[in-house]
Amino acid sequence: MNINKILFLAVLLSLTSLTAVAAEEQKQIPDFKKVDVDKSKSIDEAEFAKATAAGVKKSLKELDTDKDGKLSRKEYSVVLDADCE
Repeated sequence: MNINKILFLAVLLSLTSLTAVAAEEQKQIPDFKKVDVDKSKSIDEAEFAKATAAGVKKSLKELDTDKDGKLSRKEYSVVLDADCE
C-alpha cells in the first residue's frame, strides 16, 4: 500500500469519527408541545426529565423564573434558544 492510500484512509477515518461525534452532540431538543405530554400548558418535573435526557443542560430550577415548580412556554423557550446557538 503506498503512502497516498494510507493518507487518504487516515483522513477518511478522521472525518468519519468527527461526523459521529458531531451527530452525538446535536441531540434534538424537543419543542414545548412534545414535552408537555399532558397538555397542561406547562412542563412539570416528570415531563422535563425527558427534555434533559434529550440534552437540555440546565435544571428545571434554573429555568423556572417564577418559581412555581413548572415551566411555562416562555421559560422553556430559553432552552430552545440556547440549543440554536
